[in-house]
Amino acid sequence: MSATSQKLRDDAERIWRAGVAAVIPSRLVPNHVRVDGHWLAVGDERIDLQSVNRIAIVGAGKAAGAMTVALEATLGGRVLDEQRVSGWVNVPSDCVVPTQRVHLNAARPPGSNEPAPEGVVGAQRILEIVSSLRPNDICFCVLTGGGSALLPAPVPQITLADKIAVTRLLSAAGANIVQLNTVRRQLSLVKGGGLARACRAGRLITLVISDVLGDRLDLIASGPTVPNESTPADALRVLDDLKLTSEPSIATVVHYLRHRDIQPAADSERHTSSVATHIILAN
Repeated sequence: MSATSQKLRDDAERIWRAGVAAVIPSRLVPNHVRVDGHWLAVGDERIDLQSVNRIAIVGAGKAAGAMTVALEATLGGRVLDEQRVSGWVNVPSDCVVPTQRVHLNAARPPGSNEPAPEGVVGAQRILEIVSSLRPNDICFCVLTGGGSALLPAPVPQITLADKIAVTRLLSAAGANIVQLNTVRRQLSLVKGGGLARACRAGRLITLVISDVLGDRLDLIASGPTVPNESTPADALRVLDDLKLTSEPSIATVVHYLRHRDIQPAADSERHTSSVATHIILAN
């Protein structure tokens, strides 16, 4: 290799490493979350920690483990102790790293983008945690790319196998992220604002690393903490457009969506008293 080629290679590597270093969660999280004495600052909001009983951290995504570690470090040992910080975050099995208080759950094997039984267990645990919180508690939700497959919580009428079948068919048919998540939101207890509806904390603060062009919050991890603007009819339209409605393997899914479109499910639209979302890194 010539000296010129080697220099170009070295320059390219330095640029790449600098880019990666600039977006690691240990740098990003402290830019948005700070502790100053008994004050917790999140973005422009300042919260008196003396009024906070408990802090929970939940979430999912391929970088959610690193975000959790960074958030624990940012809160610091005193806050971890005094606010009894705990939580549960679903990550791929190769992204489980040591944490101080929050459990990182191996929710699916590495290299797979399909929901797994371990993810269902984790999603249920997350729903239990957020529903146990009270008005003087704070809930942080950390979300990154891959969160949709890592947060499977099928509605009672749908099995995990049904969700896997429809996900595979949609992907094979060339569904884009909008189409895919339009269907997935209608089949989940946690997506499409389900986590926010279940949360009883006084504040729900979502920290997002976006992998979606345009950074649409309803598409990132299928929007567990933002309102669901789509309907069962929209999901059926996606399946119809992709000529999947008559596929035998998703007959249960189609039946559920049709029934729910006629008789909408009685989903509670209650939310916590304060819901805030911060995109700490945009696509």
